[in-house]
Amino acid sequence: MAKSPNRLSASAAVKQMADKRLKARDLVEACLDRIDAREGQVHAWEALDPDGARKRADQLDKRARPVGPLHGIPLAVKDIISTRTMPTTCGSAIYRDHVVGRDAACVTQLVKAGAIVLGKSVTTEFAGGHAGKTHNPHNLRHTPAGSSSGSAAAVADFMAPVGYGTQTAGSVIRPGAFNGVVAYKGTYGWADMTGIKPYAPTLDTLGFFAREANDLALIRAAYGHAAADPVTEAPRIGLMRTPWWDQVDGYNRKNIELAARTVKAAGARVRDWVPPREWDTLVEAQHRIMTKEATQSYAKERARFSHLFSPIMAGVMVEGDAVTNRQYADAKKLKRECLDQLAKAWQSFDILLAPSAKGEAPAGLGSTGDPLFNRFWTLLGTPCIALPFNTGPFGLPLSVQLIGPPGSDDQLISWARWVEQKLA
Repeated sequence: MAKSPNRLSASAAVKQMADKRLKARDLVEACLDRIDAREGQVHAWEALDPDGARKRADQLDKRARPVGPLHGIPLAVKDIISTRTMPTTCGSAIYRDHVVGRDAACVTQLVKAGAIVLGKSVTTEFAGGHAGKTHNPHNLRHTPAGSSSGSAAAVADFMAPVGYGTQTAGSVIRPGAFNGVVAYKGTYGWADMTGIKPYAPTLDTLGFFAREANDLALIRAAYGHAAADPVTEAPRIGLMRTPWWDQVDGYNRKNIELAARTVKAAGARVRDWVPPREWDTLVEAQHRIMTKEATQSYAKERARFSHLFSPIMAGVMVEGDAVTNRQYADAKKLKRECLDQLAKAWQSFDILLAPSAKGEAPAGLGSTGDPLFNRFWTLLGTPCIALPFNTGPFGLPLSVQLIGPPGSDDQLISWARWVEQKLA
């Protein structure tokens, strides 16, 4: 029995449209039908534009040839990313009805490549730690993580094949893990961030959610990046248990080690990589930089509307105030030192394999989970990909994280395809 169009990966949908076996309008309608059926439970969307999506799909269906690599693919846009006609609320009462009047650079980029903006997906408040209204589609009593909660849930629940996210601590990789979808956080600076509400500008990074690793190559193609050559030999993989391995749930430690054994049995050369002791303080360094820069990014909102901040956001401001210029400079220095140490690891490994999260999505909707296993990679600016692999004791998704050298995004996607196939 053929899959309903909304359950196709972006790659499969693009191929079917190119072969004239699927129309963009049919894909949009299937996604809208799914939203009608499930949005009342999942709450993945802040705003929808069904009429605009239908109009765009009809225009694309009239074209003799695809307009770009994402021709006809519906897109969820995280609600800190501006769009021309829909509100950009940033998950805050301060911007409840705020319409920017222009698309962010990243939205323009994908629309040019044929994507169809379906709507604005829920974000936590200013992409921070205060949870939004979204539920995990695998179990509505569990968090979908944050801050890119709506996009991850929408892709996981077959409401859209692709969704935009951003990561300042763990806001792409962790939602990808908790929702059981492929998630990609690019190398820091890989994409134009114009039109995206900043949190900590030296950390903020654009990313995506999709259904398979090959979809990431399509999205990168929309930015003009050529896919890396297919893998012809198995990778050299460094198993990095991280300095916080004892904080990974026991069942997830076993799952990550199983993933390492599985790819090793498939031919990968897998060895442990233990980072230097200085890495123990990277999480604290990331937090200092993030909170310090947040006080600068939200100075205007704080001056006029601090009463509309959540307690969590207000606490971030206090923490950022307490970070001295010396501590901020020391955190930046530590980052440079650790990047130098990491550069040596790339002489021995093609990719690193590490936890995406502590374990399954925690129960409850008041917290988005702990970004511990993402913070330091965000600080170091490396490209990261989360791949679903097995489920935990409550039947919720588990995931592994692949990390590559800065700037190696397309090669990392190629390695991720190989790993994904071996873990299937």
